[in-house]
Amino acid sequence: MKKAVFLAAAASAALLFGGTTTLAHAKTYTQHGNALANYNVKKYKTVNNKNMFVKRYSFKQSYGDIFQTSPTKISSTKGKKVTFKSNVFLPVTYNKSADWGNPQSEVLSKDGNTLYELITTTSQSTRGWIVRYNLGALRSKFGISTNHMDALRRATYDHSVKQMSSTDKAIMKYVKIGPKFNTGHGQSLAMNPKNGQLWFIGAPVKVHSNVQQVSTSSLKPTKKINFMLKSTVTMGSNLTFDKHGNAYFFTYSNGGWAPKGAIKIYKGKVNSKSVKFHLVMQGLRHNPGTKPQAMSYNAKRNRLYFVSDGSISSIPASKLGKLKASQVESTKLNGHREFEGLQFTKNGAGYLMSNRGAELLKTTSNNF
Repeated sequence: MKKAVFLAAAASAALLFGGTTTLAHAKTYTQHGNALANYNVKKYKTVNNKNMFVKRYSFKQSYGDIFQTSPTKISSTKGKKVTFKSNVFLPVTYNKSADWGNPQSEVLSKDGNTLYELITTTSQSTRGWIVRYNLGALRSKFGISTNHMDALRRATYDHSVKQMSSTDKAIMKYVKIGPKFNTGHGQSLAMNPKNGQLWFIGAPVKVHSNVQQVSTSSLKPTKKINFMLKSTVTMGSNLTFDKHGNAYFFTYSNGGWAPKGAIKIYKGKVNSKSVKFHLVMQGLRHNPGTKPQAMSYNAKRNRLYFVSDGSISSIPASKLGKLKASQVESTKLNGHREFEGLQFTKNGAGYLMSNRGAELLKTTSNNF
């Protein structure tokens, strides 16, 4: 067979950009040529990590009363030990019943005091908005993580029935609601810690894709970069950045030259006007679950995390491409909840965003 069969289509020798346009104050750049570097599929390998696959299950809700005041827990049943305990019960209703009931991704500041939550209008919608919470103030002033865990949900519910108390109004001063925009699936909101920029993938699981930068103040897109990885590779639906500013996403293999179900990991850069990625030439033989829900990075342990419902796997970022099976950590968890995101503070505390109802659950130790 010809060598070309085993090589990715050649990338353009130079990046060319179409004219910069401004649409609703968002600058748009169009990148020509492949954004994905060449690779030889013959050289691709996988590490035979322990199989902690969790099949798709029916999601369960965590509450009998939406105004929960006591934390619940999600704990490991197999693999790496971890327990997540409710820390913030996020709003579910704001204008009408359950209109905030579809969180898709989260970004948490290094100190754990600011949360960006991306919500879509419905579970299958590609429109949504971002809510920014000053968790530091909400915790210290209103006890939303301790003695008044129902306060945040009550404030937004009271808004929906037009019966806001003075406390409700005071709480909502620390909650900023952004405008609606086209979010794509919404799973990919991520912050680059190198420069503090917020990004998301606007057209995931498509050949012609884009990444968009979001203002941390206005909470709306300010920049869009259109690109194509290559004609036979679609963009993943998740995104994360490490402490050096490297960008990552992962997909599941459909078979062919990579084993079916294997995790393919892509690493690259999201620059000011262009993106570039390469395929890491070693993937994971076994993925954690049916649907990729999120990807995240823990700076304290320098590890990358692959999140699926009821199962999470992680690897040391420094060992990309040369992993041993023993370096892959995997966890099966109970609760039958829907996992939407995972974030870590600078001290290694993990915050899992789960749905039904939307909440942040915090690790009880900082070694996950």
